[in-house]
Amino acid sequence: MLQFLLDGVSHKAARHHRSKPFVMRNTAPLVSFTFDDVPDSAYANGAPVLEAQGARGTFYIAAGICGRPDTHWRAIDRNQVRALHDRRHEIGCHTFSHVSVDRLDARTMEEECRRNRAVLRELCAGVEPTNFCYPFGRASLPRKLQLLRCFDSCRGIYEGVNAGIVDLAMLRVIELYDRTLTRDKLRRVLRENRERRGWLIFYTHDVADPPSPIGCSPRFLRTIVETVQDANMPCLPVRDALAAIGYSPVREAAPRAPVSMPVGRDTTAGLRNDSASAA
Repeated sequence: MLQFLLDGVSHKAARHHRSKPFVMRNTAPLVSFTFDDVPDSAYANGAPVLEAQGARGTFYIAAGICGRPDTHWRAIDRNQVRALHDRRHEIGCHTFSHVSVDRLDARTMEEECRRNRAVLRELCAGVEPTNFCYPFGRASLPRKLQLLRCFDSCRGIYEGVNAGIVDLAMLRVIELYDRTLTRDKLRRVLRENRERRGWLIFYTHDVADPPSPIGCSPRFLRTIVETVQDANMPCLPVRDALAAIGYSPVREAAPRAPVSMPVGRDTTAGLRNDSASAA
């Protein structure tokens, strides 16, 4: 019972403690599209949707499960990981075996990241994964503090628009699921992103027809990308969005200039109302 309570405190601390605070310096809103676990449908259907609009995404890979079947999909294989890199998408990190970080001690966490990076470097010439996503969205405070020293950013699954002073060790997101992202919700988050000059990060898993409960259809993804671009919000992978908000890794001598883009109209044509959303 005591351990259960201590674990709960650690999870809450990881969520709410601003472990890697950063003041965003972008002068216009930004958007990123990210894919977790990377089912093969995200490669086959999701990446082409972004590419058709001149955009690129961030794909968080757990190299140890590449090619394996899961409940709703088969994970991307290693050749597909290489192809994503060759097509200028960002390759991000999960843990190697897709284990939740709150179940790991410091040594095992280090080994999971080392193995994952080693495989990704072998697959993708010149790649250096610098951004991490917590598998299952779970984190403990000790592992969060460990990971922030290894990666430029760590992304969670807690909802919200990143704006003002953000925690780069627990970036906020909006679900991009057919069953939860309604027209009204999209309108609200785009308005908030515009008004706060924020960084809106969408995340999903499979891109299939029909999608899993934690995925989206190709048509729905295309509608969201087009709506974002109609609002004149640039779509950037996480690595480029970090540069756009003025973040410069310690290993770099000179800071990158923030991106300034015009702000456009609020348009959400073709999306459902909240009343049409599945429970």
